[in-house]
Amino acid sequence: MNSIFEFINHYSVFIFLFLLIICLVYLYIRYKSSAFLILIPLVLLAGYAVANPLSKENNEVELAAAGYFSFEKPTVVQFMSPACMACVASKPTVYAMKEIYGDKVDFLEIDVRDAEHMEKIIKYKVKSTPTFIMFDSDGVETFRFSGIAKSRVMQPNIDDIISN
Repeated sequence: MNSIFEFINHYSVFIFLFLLIICLVYLYIRYKSSAFLILIPLVLLAGYAVANPLSKENNEVELAAAGYFSFEKPTVVQFMSPACMACVASKPTVYAMKEIYGDKVDFLEIDVRDAEHMEKIIKYKVKSTPTFIMFDSDGVETFRFSGIAKSRVMQPNIDDIISN
């Protein structure tokens, strides 16, 4: 049962697109309007653009020997999936936090679908996406939360890891 919820969580964008396409096909059949046929490729293109961004930032600094994060300054790690609707909804808030704290805090994105990150996912006990883990400059986990990123939750905790 848990794996079903995990699948839905990681692929919620694709599930939503599939249901939206089914609705558009139904509306086309019912009303015989070609406008619904025109919407189908537009919805597919928009869904592809959201689920698979063209430029993947890989700003992760890793220790070669240990295979984990190096902490030169406080770090916010986001375990995410590009096909997760909550992850997509969190992007504006995470981007705003990067704009505000980018010079004081490292922001890392870990795609949970990449097999190379499986060891980190297990080590940090990530169960859902997005999961945000905040580390101070010594590498000690100070705060963690899962779900859509909210600035009212992130900002005070980022201020805490900067001040320590």
